[in-house]
Amino acid sequence: MAKTVRQALLDEIYHPINVGLVDNKLIARGLDGDAEYTYDTARSDAWKGALADCLYSLIQAVSLSEADKSVGSLTDEDKKRILKLVNRLYDEIGEDEVDDGIPRVTIIRH
Repeated sequence: MAKTVRQALLDEIYHPINVGLVDNKLIARGLDGDAEYTYDTARSDAWKGALADCLYSLIQAVSLSEADKSVGSLTDEDKKRILKLVNRLYDEIGEDEVDDGIPRVTIIRH
């Protein structure tokens, strides 16, 4: 049996991710999750965009931690590494880079 586009995307991510989110990203990029994953699909802008979108969602996910225990969290190094890959993918397909999604405050003194 051939690998589907959905399964190939899940395989590329390495971290647990909601299949519903993956399906949403595939649809938003015009890909059929049930279609056969092919060489042409792997090289397409739609595929690269869906992969970047899913990886970026990992950075945005809420992490729960208490004392020395963490649940479903990525280290800051993991997030930096993933963000670098996400932005490389977005650059390849001509889309704007993204940041880590952490709000920042700038204080301007007059």
